[in-house]
Amino acid sequence: MKLKTLSMLTVIAAILIIVAVLMTKQQEPGVPMTGQPVFPELKTVINDVTELSVDTQSGTITLHRQEDIWRVKEKYDYPADLGAVREMLIGLAELTTLEPKTRKPEFYEKLGLQDVEAEGSLSTGVTLKDATDNTVAAAVIGNDRPAKGKSGAKELFIRKAGDPQTWLVQGRLTVEKNPGKWLDKELTQIETKRVRRLIVTHPDKSRLVVEKAKPADLNYQVANLPEGLEIESQFTVNNVVSTVTSLSLDDVKPQNEVPFEDQPVRTAVFETFDGLQGTVQLLPKDEKNYVTISAVFNAGLVWKPEPEKESEPQAGEPSGVDTQGKEADTNPDQPRIKSEAEVKAEIEALNKRTGGWVYVIPKFRADTLLKKPQDLLKTSDG
Repeated sequence: MKLKTLSMLTVIAAILIIVAVLMTKQQEPGVPMTGQPVFPELKTVINDVTELSVDTQSGTITLHRQEDIWRVKEKYDYPADLGAVREMLIGLAELTTLEPKTRKPEFYEKLGLQDVEAEGSLSTGVTLKDATDNTVAAAVIGNDRPAKGKSGAKELFIRKAGDPQTWLVQGRLTVEKNPGKWLDKELTQIETKRVRRLIVTHPDKSRLVVEKAKPADLNYQVANLPEGLEIESQFTVNNVVSTVTSLSLDDVKPQNEVPFEDQPVRTAVFETFDGLQGTVQLLPKDEKNYVTISAVFNAGLVWKPEPEKESEPQAGEPSGVDTQGKEADTNPDQPRIKSEAEVKAEIEALNKRTGGWVYVIPKFRADTLLKKPQDLLKTSDG
């Protein structure tokens, strides 16, 4: 009995020693326990971050905040997509540890966690700083894979700056390595139904005019339709208008870097029912499609509906009924006609955003604006 008891005590003592060693390792400073935030303090100071940099062997992308506007340094300080910046910051703040990995530098390469400047490194460095240039968070991010059982989430390998410990972590983090992807891509965002007419003038002076008579009309027509010809596709005609009202960018340059003077420029002028007159100039050059955008207010464009003839009230209908309101109820597709003050504010905001810039737009958008009247029509017997 004494021998058996002694053996059991020896086993228990060994187990206690192992547990103590494991607890000591887990409590080492700088090594978060499994299931804990990778950056425990980031959520409390996230609003203090004024600079976000992404480093790869291809170069550095620097996003910095000026007067509550995030800008992309490597793109002439053009405004960044605020949603993308927020997504990145929140993604870092919500990363949680799954399990510790190697602390040995010779194994970093397998996880994609070499130093960014190391030869052949595929890792990505991420650094957040505050207004005083203090580092709020910094890490090297390596290989990733879809998280098990969590749609949209990833498992990533990560190594905090200055810490040899590597971790497999989980979260919703995507680090964009192309500076153009960080740009605020929206150029024009105008309800297409507001447009009354679009005139596209080509270098050879030929013109495409697409228009509709009333705001409630659903489809646009090609003006001066030659006899014997008809529209091949109503969708294509409508799409010419929607192209200028929902332009987005692929890239941006200062206007003085891409001169438009004495170049084969296409000019698209769109006019809304509430007085906005926008101009998009398109220059195809060097396999890219450059545009400039501006707008003015034109009071002569403001639509004034023709007064309706008064009709005899129907049986059971009181006289003095509000026929205008009744008509609006039966025309849900009619866009709201903005006030002059609203349109002028809209124009000011658009010109402030686009003035002084030349944009590269997607090819499929440019191809639509390059269409001529014959590209939209077919012969009646075809």
